Amino acid sequence: MKKTVLFFIFLFLLSCMGQITSDIYLPALPTIRHAFHISVHTVQLSMALFMYGFAVSHLVYGPISDSIGRKKPLIFGIIIAIIGTLLCQYAHQVTTFMIGRFLQGAGAGAAAALFRSILRDVYSGNRLAKIGSFIGISRVLLLSCSPLIGGYVLHFFGWRACFTFLLIYSGVCLIGVLTILKETNQYQHLHKNDIRNVLKNIKTLITHPIFMGYTICIMLTFGGILAWLTSLPIILQEVVHLTPVQFGWTAAIAGLFFIVGGVVNALLVERFGLDIMLKFGLAIMFLGGAIMLWFGLQGKINVVVLMLPVVTYIVGSSMIFSNAYAGAFHPFPKMAGTAGAVFGCLQILGGAISSMLISFTHTYNQIPLAVALISSSLIAFVVIILTTRHYVIDNADEIRETVL
Repeated sequence: MKKTVLFFIFLFLLSCMGQITSDIYLPALPTIRHAFHISVHTVQLSMALFMYGFAVSHLVYGPISDSIGRKKPLIFGIIIAIIGTLLCQYAHQVTTFMIGRFLQGAGAGAAAALFRSILRDVYSGNRLAKIGSFIGISRVLLLSCSPLIGGYVLHFFGWRACFTFLLIYSGVCLIGVLTILKETNQYQHLHKNDIRNVLKNIKTLITHPIFMGYTICIMLTFGGILAWLTSLPIILQEVVHLTPVQFGWTAAIAGLFFIVGGVVNALLVERFGLDIMLKFGLAIMFLGGAIMLWFGLQGKINVVVLMLPVVTYIVGSSMIFSNAYAGAFHPFPKMAGTAGAVFGCLQILGGAISSMLISFTHTYNQIPLAVALISSSLIAFVVIILTTRHYVIDNADEIRETVL
C-alpha cells in the first residue's frame, strides 16, 4: 500500500511537469517582453514554440517506450528539459530564450506522453475515465497554482527565478524516475524497435475513426485553453492593469474550477457513460465562449467579464480530458505508448496552433478569444457525433495491478 501511494505521488508530479513548465512564467510575459525589448507577438510566440516542441516530442517518446519501456525515455526527456531550462534562465538574447523554451517543451513531452501510457498500462475504459478524473482533480490543485507561484517568484526574485523553480522541480522528477518507477509496460517485448513498426502503428491510429474522433475533440478543447493562456496574461496586466501576483491569483482561482467538472464527471461517468458526459462538457464550453462574445460585443472588459466565461469553459473542458482520453485509448492496450504519443502530439499541436493564431491578432479585447472558444466547442461536437455514434465502451473493464 505504501509503495502504491508513493507511486501515485510520483505519477502526479510527473503528470504536472509539462503544464507547470508551460504556465509558471505566464505572469512574467510582460516583464520578459520589456527585458528583451520585443513585441507582444514575439513573447507570445515563446508559448507556441514550447508547445511545438512539446507536441513533436510525443511522437518520439511514445513509440520508443512501447519497445524499450517507459523508464529510459523518461530519463532522457527530463534531462533535455533541464538543459532547456538552463538556457532560459541564463539567456541574454531572445534567440537563446526561444531555443530554451523549445527544448523545455521537447523534454517535458516525455512526462506528458508517458504518464498517460503508464495509466493505460494499469486501467482501461470507464474505470480509466474515473481514475483519470480523480488524478485530474489532484493535478489541478498544483497546476492552478503555477501562475500564482510564478507571480510571487517574479515579484520577489525576478523572472529568471521562475526557471530556477523549474530546475528544482525537474530534478525531483528525475530522482523519482531513478528511484521509484519500475516498468509498467508488459508488452514491450512484442514491439520491434524500428521505424517501420512505428509508422505502421501510427498509421493504424490515425486511420482509426474512434481514436481520431476523441483525439480531435481534445485537440480542439486544448486549443481553447491555450488561447486564453496566451492572450489573458497580456490583456489582464496591460489593459485591466493587474499586477503579476494579482494575475496569478486570478488564474489560480479560475483553474480550481476544473475540480467542479472533474468531480461531476467522476461521480456520473459510470452511470451515464463517457460519451454523454463528454457531450455535456462540450455544451458547457460553448456557453462559456458565447458569454465572452456577448460581453465583448458590449464593449465591456474587466476581470469579471473576462474570467466568468473562462471559468465556465474550464468546467466543461474538465469533462472532456479524462473521457476523450479513455475513449481514444480503449481499443489499444498493446500499443499504449504509441497511442499516447499520437494523442498527446495532436492535443498539444492544437494548443500550439491556437497560441500562434492568437498571437497574430494583436488585439487588446476578448473578441478573438471568444471566437476561438466557440469554434473549438462547436467543431469538437460535430466531430464526436460523426465518429462515435456507433461506438459504446463496455463498462465491465478490470483493473490490472501496477508493477512496482
